[in-house]
Amino acid sequence: MKPALKDFLKRNFNVPNTLTLLRMLMIPLYLALFANGRKYPALIVFLAASLTDMLDGLIARKYHQITDLGKLMDPLADKLMILTVMFSMAIGNAAIPPVVPWAAVGILLGKELLLMLGGLLLLRRNIVVYSHLIGKVAHCLFIGGLTATFFHDWLTTAFAGWRMSPDLLLLWLAVALTLCALAFYVTDSVRKLKQPQADA
Repeated sequence: MKPALKDFLKRNFNVPNTLTLLRMLMIPLYLALFANGRKYPALIVFLAASLTDMLDGLIARKYHQITDLGKLMDPLADKLMILTVMFSMAIGNAAIPPVVPWAAVGILLGKELLLMLGGLLLLRRNIVVYSHLIGKVAHCLFIGGLTATFFHDWLTTAFAGWRMSPDLLLLWLAVALTLCALAFYVTDSVRKLKQPQADA
């Protein structure tokens, strides 16, 4: 094994990064189950992936196993899983009717693309914008809202007097919070871009 590869594995091969990799591998498993109309097994995979998301963060912080690879892969795995579930529940299939509004999918996808492009531009200037509490809350609401969409028919019947079912309310609240998070990231990025000029 080459020394550079050996050093990379030594620095990055730990439990949190393994859980992150496992979460990414769960995405094709979720899609396969969903495509075959196995709604609730697909939901279990989604919930298991969300659990690994919480575990890898806790383990990384508690045992000081935070790595540069983990900082990159962990949020990427989160975003890919959430977008995968949103797309699947917006498209539906013969066995699972579509539930998630395409407008919500478009807003989240647009926000993530803007953050990705902005992050790449900032990285070229060695500027890092860290995640904020509002973004983490929005992520948790997306998990809750998307989980609830798997029970959309039951919720619609149980809350027949509501103008919007609870699952979609949670989902739109998550969309609103993620837009607030985007505003925070943009403001913070602009401030950091101006800071060197101010210091000069």
